Amino acid sequence: MRKRDQDLSTRARPVFRCGPGICFLLIPLLAGGLLYPVIGFSADKEKAVTWKPIKEALLRVNDQAVKNWNVYDQNRKGDPLLLEIGNRLLLIQVHERKVFELSAANVEHKGAELVWDPPALPAEPLPTSNWLIKDVGFAYRIDFQLVSEKRLVDLQLPHPMDLRYL
Repeated sequence: MRKRDQDLSTRARPVFRCGPGICFLLIPLLAGGLLYPVIGFSADKEKAVTWKPIKEALLRVNDQAVKNWNVYDQNRKGDPLLLEIGNRLLLIQVHERKVFELSAANVEHKGAELVWDPPALPAEPLPTSNWLIKDVGFAYRIDFQLVSEKRLVDLQLPHPMDLRYL
């Protein structure tokens, strides 16, 4: 065997070879597997969402403390948030930097939790500016200004405790 033939025989070969019949069977399976999360996500949007209150959060509007308010989290990741100030409900999408005002008729109180129907999301967000999303040590700070009302909202959410090193 010549050196050139030996080099050709030791080259990396594809591990999986696909004939035309097998490839046509695999394409729908792969496409279905890739589309499943998208389809599953849109189906989950139609279910009611339960919001749980976040304890020990701080809220200031125009650098003044607010008397009657609460903030809720859907999945313990801090995005999105539901801010209740009096009878007003604001859905804050932190990563997209959008704020929507929700109708109180679409939100149901169940004890300390709220249940909201996602298809009731308004088409247009409230105009906002001056976003600040920052980790300030023991809390996450989310600041934004409601442009039409000229109100600066300062929301601080506590970090979950990390007990791994105790």
